[in-house]
Amino acid sequence: MDKPQKKKRSLPQIISGWFHSIHVKSALIILCSGALLLALYGLVCSPKQYDLSVGSISRETINATKDVVDEVTTEEKRKAAAAAVEPTYRFQEGVKEEVLSSLAAVFGELRTVQQYAQTLVDENGNPKRSFSDAEIEYAMSLVTSITLNRYQITTLLRTSSESFENMVSTVSTSVENTLNTTIREGQVSQSIQTILQIVGFKLDVSLIQNVIPSVLRACIKPNMVIEQETTEIARQAAMDAVEPIVYLQGQNIIRAGDRITTSQLAMLRSLGLLKDDEYDFSSYQGAALLVALSIVCFLLSIRLTMKEVLYDPRKLMVAMIVMILQLGFSALFHLYFSAYFVPMVFAPVLLSVLLGSRAGLACVAPTAILISGLAAGNNSSYLYEMILLLMMSLAGGICSVRFMKSHPQRIRVLLAGVVSAAVNSIVLLAIRWMTSTEMSNLLSITLWAMGGSVLSSVLALALQPVFEAAFHLATPSKLLELCNPNTPLLRRLQLEAPGTYHHSLIVANLSEAAAERIGANPYLARAAGYYHDIGKLKRPQYFKENQMGENLHDKLDPYVSSAILTSHTKDGYQMALQQRMPQEVANIILQHHGDTPVMFFYHKALQMSNGSPVDMNEFRYEGPRPDSREAAIVMLADTIEAAVRSMQDPTPKAINQFIERLIRGKLEDGQLSNSPITLRDIDEICKAFTGVLMGVFHERIEYPEVRHHVPSVPAQSSVQPKDSAEETPVQNDSGESARKEEVPSDSGMSGSKVQNPPIADQEEKT
Repeated sequence: MDKPQKKKRSLPQIISGWFHSIHVKSALIILCSGALLLALYGLVCSPKQYDLSVGSISRETINATKDVVDEVTTEEKRKAAAAAVEPTYRFQEGVKEEVLSSLAAVFGELRTVQQYAQTLVDENGNPKRSFSDAEIEYAMSLVTSITLNRYQITTLLRTSSESFENMVSTVSTSVENTLNTTIREGQVSQSIQTILQIVGFKLDVSLIQNVIPSVLRACIKPNMVIEQETTEIARQAAMDAVEPIVYLQGQNIIRAGDRITTSQLAMLRSLGLLKDDEYDFSSYQGAALLVALSIVCFLLSIRLTMKEVLYDPRKLMVAMIVMILQLGFSALFHLYFSAYFVPMVFAPVLLSVLLGSRAGLACVAPTAILISGLAAGNNSSYLYEMILLLMMSLAGGICSVRFMKSHPQRIRVLLAGVVSAAVNSIVLLAIRWMTSTEMSNLLSITLWAMGGSVLSSVLALALQPVFEAAFHLATPSKLLELCNPNTPLLRRLQLEAPGTYHHSLIVANLSEAAAERIGANPYLARAAGYYHDIGKLKRPQYFKENQMGENLHDKLDPYVSSAILTSHTKDGYQMALQQRMPQEVANIILQHHGDTPVMFFYHKALQMSNGSPVDMNEFRYEGPRPDSREAAIVMLADTIEAAVRSMQDPTPKAINQFIERLIRGKLEDGQLSNSPITLRDIDEICKAFTGVLMGVFHERIEYPEVRHHVPSVPAQSSVQPKDSAEETPVQNDSGESARKEEVPSDSGMSGSKVQNPPIADQEEKT
């Protein structure tokens, strides 16, 4: 026979199932929480922006939001330092010969012009003093080495041969003498001026002013050139030696009334304080890293201490919301009051109440990182403040969580703030003694820190009911409220199903004692014990402990009777959800029978089947099996309380042996396979159950039957004689009915004798 093929899911179904998985939900919660934390940090880190320009007047004092370098002024100082460095020179070979050769060539062209002038005479045969344009143009064409204007050519044409030759010899000698010394690169102009001063006393003024400067500028070259690489290295070293001008965080950049300079505007722009397109993203980058670090620390801590929170979106959301509130409150009080007046232990205290001390301890380090990050800075004062906040948050948080462990009363929440205040005072005093002898502001800082610790407790106490109601959390306070007999469901149980109510009282006592013995949650165990059978309120008369006469199951088919009995777990689960009970309590109501069979009606069905097979699965509870220690305890307590009532002689030894046999049956049936309970825990549970049941089934004095008439107490007497109680005739109420062998209460049958109730059916009640 071919096996039925598994139906393939469509892509939308796969995507929908993926988004509805626990891992994806948890990841989305973490990502959204990280984004909200980063947004809060962005609001705190984002500075106020100004509309300013160079030359405008500032109307307020503007401080540096973090350490910033005055780039403009620093660059000016670096350039000045580089300019002050003397260049490194090296001697250039062959410059003298090159310059003298060039000078001779120029003088040769000029001599041609001067000789041309000798050919130009006036009508009297004398040298001309004025020349035509054509003559000047021709003379200019004779000079190609340098560029001379018309006036310079005219001056040269008017120069006599003696004056010209004197100029050539004088200038050549002076240039040669100068080149015998040094002409540095960059100082050619100074050398030319020196040569002009030397030859100025010997030559015609017109030549000195018009011709010789142009000749010297065209020919003179330095014989000492700059060593560029060495000089640049020296200049760069000088620039690097200039310390940057830094404005520390909190230092005034601009004071009110100052005219804004270019350097100040540049600093404001680099800090993102101007209303333009420039933004300083470094603060946001640092905030993102800090938020990521805190979330990673929280996830690692919660994985080590309380791993189940990571796979419970409801609890994970509670933890992340508390951390967001922690940062929000801290930022608010940090900005408007004091850096020390922040609720440092708000998150650890509140999570200790809502999810347990392990969750509170897991959030100590992440919240300390977030709080100290609000005062992050690079200068000594801000770094000192950051370290103080970090140490106070760590020390105060750990001590507060330890103080509240196993004692979740509301008064303890307030006292946790006082403990944190004392710890913070010690931290402040210790750090101040180690770092400074100045004690002037220690008192004010200590008062702010103590106020912040007390504020943490007040905020936690105020928000605790909100979280309990919004997320249906099984906090000790909520569980204690559920244990109040005047709650609606318990009142209904007392009035409509009194037998079930009294059974639930004993189950609650058994569960609480066992939970305390093995270190489980006694508040949850007790509350679940009270409410584990509330589903019977739907049909209370179909359960033996509530029947006063006729048994309704006598006229019903065993399949119908089994369906009625097994449905009380689902009915109770639905009623718990409608009453907005914590999910943990509702889960125990659904799981407290696991998938055990109702053996009485199974046997009845076998008897009525005339040999036909009967499927036991139709007589089983739908489960699921208990998946927590508290659920396992309630299952065992429910089984044992009902079964022990059927014992004829409940002696301590008999009770203990009976309990062990019943629990062994649960183990063999696999009902405890999904719960994290150990064999050592089971031994302790047996001891706890025995102690409680011995108090319930204690021995009583057998009162003798008094056959003679006992006179009644006179009406006028308001005081009863001391020994009258011993003489009053009473019926024997020492638990006669409890010694009868009754049918399991969930079977709904009466009048049948069962010597040893089946181990697999553990919902017996008398």
